[in-house]
Amino acid sequence: MAETVIYIRGIHPRPERLIDDERFINDLRAVASLSDDQVNALRQKLSEAEGFLSPATLKKSVREFIQKPDTLNALHRIVRSLKPKDAEQVLKDLDQKGKEGKPQFDTDVLDRVKNILTKLVQPYPALIRFEKAERLARATGEELESLELICDVRPIFDESRKQVEGMMPYTRLRVVVSGVDGLPKSFEAELTRQQVHDLAEKAEKAKSKLETLHQNMEKWMPGCMPDLPLTRVSRKEASDA
Repeated sequence: MAETVIYIRGIHPRPERLIDDERFINDLRAVASLSDDQVNALRQKLSEAEGFLSPATLKKSVREFIQKPDTLNALHRIVRSLKPKDAEQVLKDLDQKGKEGKPQFDTDVLDRVKNILTKLVQPYPALIRFEKAERLARATGEELESLELICDVRPIFDESRKQVEGMMPYTRLRVVVSGVDGLPKSFEAELTRQQVHDLAEKAEKAKSKLETLHQNMEKWMPGCMPDLPLTRVSRKEASDA
């Protein structure tokens, strides 16, 4: 009898409140060191940003004003993860901690955190556009995790099963996607030699059409394409299969 396997993926405990997360508190402590000039310049830069504020673009924008890695990464996480209503709740929870006699920060640091969160956590249009693009990328189909074309041969034996009289080449297409629950789903199919050639031809046509679409979209609306895995070409090494 086959052994039962339980697949658990990407599950980790999360605190009920952000202020109970030690890393988040450390992030707040790091950004509390920002000066008023830095905060005001960052807010203006992010408010005026055009196109899509992807993680890479956001970090590049922040790096213009902050060079210290810890502070840069902390601010990047806060701006990316918090909405204005989240920031309001964080500030309420911090005040409640103080009333309970368990303050997370000294009074002067807390005042600085409040000032910075209120100013920097905003509904930046370029960030909202990127988040919409992310949702669309997830909503339009199941994400491909891996695709393999596995080529092999199978022996053809004689009636006695002692002599190999021939070989049968075959190609197996194995596709793995992420389901709506985040867990992998896969299927396999045997392809004929002709189907392998057809698949290669269709892939080349798709590459040509995508290149044409990308070029035309940039002409119609420069900067209109978000930097996402769905639109990006990775130069990774091919599988050995």
